[in-house]
Amino acid sequence: MSGHISVVLATFNGETFLQKQLDSLLDQTVPPDEVIASDDNSSDGTKAILKRFRENAPFPVRIIENSPGLGFRENFLQACRHATGDWIAFCDQDDIWHPEKLARCLPYMGDPEVTQIAHRAMLIDAADGEIGWFDQGIGEADVTIRSPLDYDVWETFWGFSMLFRRELLDLVPIEQRFVDYIDPRHRIAHDRWVMFLAQTLGKTVELGERLVAYRQHGRNLYGASGRARLMASREQSWSKNQPYIEATTRMLEIVTQLPETLRDAFPLFDRERARGVYAHALRQVERRGDIYSSNRAMALGKVMILGACGGYRNAHNGLVRWKSIARDLQIALAS
Repeated sequence: MSGHISVVLATFNGETFLQKQLDSLLDQTVPPDEVIASDDNSSDGTKAILKRFRENAPFPVRIIENSPGLGFRENFLQACRHATGDWIAFCDQDDIWHPEKLARCLPYMGDPEVTQIAHRAMLIDAADGEIGWFDQGIGEADVTIRSPLDYDVWETFWGFSMLFRRELLDLVPIEQRFVDYIDPRHRIAHDRWVMFLAQTLGKTVELGERLVAYRQHGRNLYGASGRARLMASREQSWSKNQPYIEATTRMLEIVTQLPETLRDAFPLFDRERARGVYAHALRQVERRGDIYSSNRAMALGKVMILGACGGYRNAHNGLVRWKSIARDLQIALAS
């Protein structure tokens, strides 16, 4: 497998920081083979910046203009359809890439068992000042190789930190992906969709280097600090749990329907193990939903039973989800 790389950049009213990101693409010691820049109906100077970049870049740049805008999820995934490289790197409009980002990832792209590469990042503020680290569970080791299905089924790496095999997106039409369990008004976000496919079908390479400066500012769609979470009632918890049930049901359907011929391209795909992992995860969210739909006394009893029978163990590695137990106990005891 060759290492031709497509950078897929999604933009929307990004004139404030975009040029620095584009400059960091130009500074790559291993340049991308192409950049697909998809603009989501910007009303500022973003499109003009992209056009100047296209004129001066030493590699092909394709600009796509969406009108009306698609939203960041669809913007990224629709743009990927235009990518011709063997690997895709998602690119946010307001970050800054380390000059060695693509070079550090390139050596692993020839391994047919590897489906995604992820790395750590540092956090910067609006003035480019370093304010912290964003490691997302990746350790300090130079390289860690993770086996298929080695992550929580609802976990993800953030898009800016991922490179993945382009052919993953040919397996299931993006219109058939599952609901976004974080924001069920939409289908699942681009990075979570890729993470699901990639970790189901192959190995993940984790790089300990911080290869992107991830900018934190008031207009971030999501920030590294996360969101404050208040204790929810059983009714609210039941409502929030339903998208997890719907999404996990679809995950199980997808791995069941993937053809056996897939092993020619993805030799590590193990359908039976994948079915077992996603079926376990589905049972877990279904039984937790049953807790939230019960009265106080019954909910408390069901938490105890679920814990005793191993229902709080991770689907992928069998470790106990202690935070989930604590949360469900609090919900069960709430008046």
